[in-house]
Amino acid sequence: MPAILGVSHTSLTVRDMEKSADWYQRVFGWIEIGRLVDGEAISPRILLFDASTGFALGLSQPDDGSGDDFDYRRTGLDHLAFGLSDYEELDRWGAHLDELAVARSPVRELDLGKFISFEDPDGIQLELWVNRR
Repeated sequence: MPAILGVSHTSLTVRDMEKSADWYQRVFGWIEIGRLVDGEAISPRILLFDASTGFALGLSQPDDGSGDDFDYRRTGLDHLAFGLSDYEELDRWGAHLDELAVARSPVRELDLGKFISFEDPDGIQLELWVNRR
């Protein structure tokens, strides 16, 4: 079977890409690496980049977007999870989110590992996850 090296990027449809870009930069420390305008993409996008992992996030704001709240029950994205190295890092992220006044869950534990969940400005659920070793 052919190999996959990891996740390169993802793109999220948002209601206000400027507001979302500011939020993702503040919470994750990602940098803006570019913008696509009409004609270069299906809809305008802001491109953010995490230099530590090489992961890129596109934030798309279609002109004819519905403006609806995000709903994980709709076909498509349920949530997006980011892997962390260990439980201490999970605690550091919890403290970071608290400092930024980002509402979050307590640390939750499943058979697979521990995680914190929270939402971006459009209600898209994000998780910070540590796999059980």
